[in-house]
Amino acid sequence: MLDKLGLSFGVVSLFLGSILLYDAVSRSDLTQTARVIGGAVFFTLGLVTLSLVVKDWSRWRKHHKDAGRSISN
Repeated sequence: MLDKLGLSFGVVSLFLGSILLYDAVSRSDLTQTARVIGGAVFFTLGLVTLSLVVKDWSRWRKHHKDAGRSISN
């Protein structure tokens, strides 16, 4: 359950950060700096969350494979 929640949160953060960065870079106004910083924060949060989810998934997969081998032997 938490993996699915983390995956969806990571994807949404990555998408929101990309939109904010694209919007801030494409036009020039007073809030451009805040949009760039906000976009970078969301983009980084999405990348970190997705990397942690993938790391946990790979550990689970390795443990699952090792547990299957020890039972069959």
